Amino acid sequence: MRERRKDFWWGALVGALAVMAVLLGVRLSSALGGGTGPESRATRNKIHAVNALIRSHYLNERDDQALSDEMLRGLVAGLDDDYAAYYTASEYEEIQNANNGEYDGIGLVMQKNGDTGEVTIVDCYEGTPAREAGIEAGDILVSADGLQAVDVELDVLAAAIKGSEGNTVHLVLMRDGETYEKDVEKARIEVHMVESRMMEDQIGYIRISQFTAHVAEDFSKAYESMLEEGMEGLVVDLRSNPGGLMDSVVDTLNVFMPEGLLVYTEDRAGERTEYSSKGESPIEIPLTVLVNGNSASASEIFAGAVKDFGVGTLVGTVTFGKGIVQKTYTMADGSAVKMTTAYYYTPKGECIHGKGIQPDVEVKPDPDSGEDVQLQRAVEICRKE
Repeated sequence: MRERRKDFWWGALVGALAVMAVLLGVRLSSALGGGTGPESRATRNKIHAVNALIRSHYLNERDDQALSDEMLRGLVAGLDDDYAAYYTASEYEEIQNANNGEYDGIGLVMQKNGDTGEVTIVDCYEGTPAREAGIEAGDILVSADGLQAVDVELDVLAAAIKGSEGNTVHLVLMRDGETYEKDVEKARIEVHMVESRMMEDQIGYIRISQFTAHVAEDFSKAYESMLEEGMEGLVVDLRSNPGGLMDSVVDTLNVFMPEGLLVYTEDRAGERTEYSSKGESPIEIPLTVLVNGNSASASEIFAGAVKDFGVGTLVGTVTFGKGIVQKTYTMADGSAVKMTTAYYYTPKGECIHGKGIQPDVEVKPDPDSGEDVQLQRAVEICRKE
């Protein structure tokens, strides 16, 4: 009886994969059971053959849910999309928690090179296990609990590092060509993505670490508070900000941008979606925006809008160059699929994918000086203006 139930489950799984393929729009519905051609029959027969081999010869007890999840991961991986992923219900819940600034993990921000697969640590949040373990921005992550960073999607790697509070993850990292290892205990991470302070000469400073759910609200509070204190210039720091949510960056820009188009997207059918500013409180003080090679995606939307409108000066180095948009589709069981669905364009119609955005004033970091020369230059520009 137990084997018959499992056989029924596997038949249902094959059908579910066919439906999944239709939902993904990857032309695999016929191949996985929805068509009548020889290719569809061959693929369907192969799935059943593999199931029969597992049922007949696999030594250990099979985990039906794990098999289902991995088959779905494989289906999405076949898109050859560096930013596509399948999430189980629990994984997707963790991602949603992270977007709200709270999750179980160690406090790393990572970025994956689409060409080499190399994963770089772009930030370690203050007061987190990663920071306390001595991990630094610029380190290369080689593996996490044996999972090789270059071989998996960034979301899969992040899921391996996150998890239940109190558990430990074993990391292999590289710094200056030397490999080192760390066992880091996971904790409940509460991250504040917006930091602000008033500097000398009434120059305000706001750093945005990532565009998550509450960033626009936190940015607005910091911005309005410093205006009330007499702020005469503003530096927005987007260095090593890997991006985040489209709605978050658009709402943040809406706080201070003039009325007009902020960014637009175009999907494979050429359908255009526009995101605009209402222009209710356009900025009237000098603005500089700090960017670098790890400023990506939503950060580049922010920088591109500021540059095209001419309301501020970009300072730093050329940005990452991620000009594509991902959309997440939730399933009835709480799982989700994320994939690239569109390119985005700056207000003047430029697609920055693979190119990045050139700063108005190029300033390279000078770590030997012990000074933040990029921030110093941004402040100087505000003062002059």
